[in-house]
Amino acid sequence: SLSRGKTVIPVSDEVEHVRNYLMIQEMRFKNKFTYAFDVKEETKQLGTVKLILQPLVENAIYHGIDRMVDEGKINIGIHQKGDRIIFTVEDNGVGMTEEQCEEILHKDAGDRVGIGIKNVNDRIKIYFGEEYGLTIQSELDEGTRVTISMPKITENDYGEK
Repeated sequence: SLSRGKTVIPVSDEVEHVRNYLMIQEMRFKNKFTYAFDVKEETKQLGTVKLILQPLVENAIYHGIDRMVDEGKINIGIHQKGDRIIFTVEDNGVGMTEEQCEEILHKDAGDRVGIGIKNVNDRIKIYFGEEYGLTIQSELDEGTRVTISMPKITENDYGEK
């Protein structure tokens, strides 16, 4: 219902969904984390597959920041790079090993825990092709950065989808 049945929505709508989600979580986890957006103006009317940022932000909160003693920080960025649009969700949480990062992207469909990130990656690859999707960079006790790469979709290209 958030996107009226459309698979591809404007980046501005995706940002608004995540902003609303973060406001709710901020009330729930009082003083546990802060967040910031760096969304380049020229990306706001481009298209994106819906509901790709919220699962990444959710993981940052529940798996990265919730286990911290200090205040967590989540940064969401969106910019263009050549013919691609790049989304990043970065936290200063507990981090992961390289093996854990790989495992997340290769979960089995039957796994109930941690399937959200794999689902986002799979949807992007199905929609745009294998050269697009997620990468995860993380360091223990430093934090995690998840990057999504997909082709730029102009308003003319996604208006009917």
